Amino acid sequence: MEKDLRILVVDDSATMRQLIGLTLRKIPGCRVTEAGNGVEAVARLGAGPFDLIVTDIKMPEMDGLELVRRLRGPLGLREIPIIVVTTKGEEDARDAGLRAGASAYLTKPLSGAHLVDLVHQWTAPAPVAGAVREG
Repeated sequence: MEKDLRILVVDDSATMRQLIGLTLRKIPGCRVTEAGNGVEAVARLGAGPFDLIVTDIKMPEMDGLELVRRLRGPLGLREIPIIVVTTKGEEDARDAGLRAGASAYLTKPLSGAHLVDLVHQWTAPAPVAGAVREG
């Protein structure tokens, strides 16, 4: 049985939150919580632990870059993988997100398969020392 995944999706576009949420809910055991901006995301983090965060960069009140900075800095959440979502052509924002502490990035339009691959990559259990993988 796979471990349940709790993922926080942060985007000011309800349509993008729904699209990302629908994609993530196809992963067995995945539970998605949504937030419309960084301020809401910080509030949702108080409701319990998350295994991964997917956040847009451009949002009102608190954008994705500031959210990443706060999570990695004052809030001390250095272990939660964060995937930032940027629009094609926003390489500066993407790079700023990675420098701020994001784990990975996706470019819009999103590929559902790529999103799922990143989620599996960043939430897979760490290999046990000395374990041998078949392949």
